[in-house]
Amino acid sequence: MTQDKLVRDKVVDALRRAILDGALQPGRRLTERELTELTGVSRTSVREALRRLQAEGLVEESPSRGLRVTTPTAEEIEQIYEIRAELEPLAVRLFVERATQQEVDALASVTQELNPGGDDNKDVLDRFDGILLAGCRNPMLAELLGGLYSRIHALRRISAATPGRMAVTKQEYADLVEAIRRRSAADAAEVARRHVAAARASAEVAMGLLKGEAD
Repeated sequence: MTQDKLVRDKVVDALRRAILDGALQPGRRLTERELTELTGVSRTSVREALRRLQAEGLVEESPSRGLRVTTPTAEEIEQIYEIRAELEPLAVRLFVERATQQEVDALASVTQELNPGGDDNKDVLDRFDGILLAGCRNPMLAELLGGLYSRIHALRRISAATPGRMAVTKQEYADLVEAIRRRSAADAAEVARRHVAAARASAEVAMGLLKGEAD
């Protein structure tokens, strides 16, 4: 049983990474047969992995039949950013109040790694999120925000690759770090609100690009 669980966990991790990295694009139909051939594991393990990814919101039922990589609707995007606009400033405020100086320095260091002219900043953004969510010292809040980030993975990836967006993002993060270094919870939360508002506008553009790819 332990061996079966390890196999399933590895399949879940591999498929999750393929989705988040864009190797499996939004709307991509997922069949047990193809995934079994790709992963070399049993259909039972693939089926269990798909159920777990569906629970995470990364996989959804296809209108035709079977499963596909989740494609968020405009209504879902609006709802997600409404929630994010409330939760992310809260996480930032808690980070200011609870994070160690080492975590603050780590956040600042990661921000410097953002490449304004690059289109592959996902790992840096993931590390930034990880430090922020760990430093807020609220596992439930971290889980909620992490789930939101997963649900808009494709939009974040496309948005980050949009010309000019990463330069703006780096400045927004620099402003956030500056407020955090001053331990000003109110200023940091306000910067976070502005960042989410800008991210929402960029997500709407990314949503249009996704629809264009689907068409």
